[in-house]
Amino acid sequence: MNSPKGVLPQLDTFSSALERYSDWGWLVLRSENRLLLTTDHAVSAVELAAGIGGEVQHYLSVRMLGGPVVVLPGAPGRWLILTSSADEASQVNLIRLRARGALTHRLGTLVPLPPSRIDRGGVGWLGDVPAEKPFLPPFSAVVAALRAVTETAGLR
Repeated sequence: MNSPKGVLPQLDTFSSALERYSDWGWLVLRSENRLLLTTDHAVSAVELAAGIGGEVQHYLSVRMLGGPVVVLPGAPGRWLILTSSADEASQVNLIRLRARGALTHRLGTLVPLPPSRIDRGGVGWLGDVPAEKPFLPPFSAVVAALRAVTETAGLR
């Protein structure tokens, strides 16, 4: 299916997506034209600029730790790398992420899931819509990946 440049195809209905997320054990709230994941003891999210997010996702993927990524619309692009819970993360890891421009969404934060629409446009998955409950990389692996790719770039 071809879509105009910059427009994500609507591959899912809200009701089918909400049902799928519930089957995965995720707490998702529906608010108008949004499905909002409530981060909790099972799932958190690390929000990054798309460019560095791509490097982090590649780093994780070649180590067989790649997980689902939610692509937020707009320029500059932002990605949400979904992870296992960050609730028990050490303060130093949260500080390391923040120093590298990343935001950690944990315990009770609401983040949009596809096929939500936010002010800047449609929210989508990086790649195909996950058919089954996706593997969530450990939060610590995402911290390590971000640290590795930014240190390689000289951004200690």
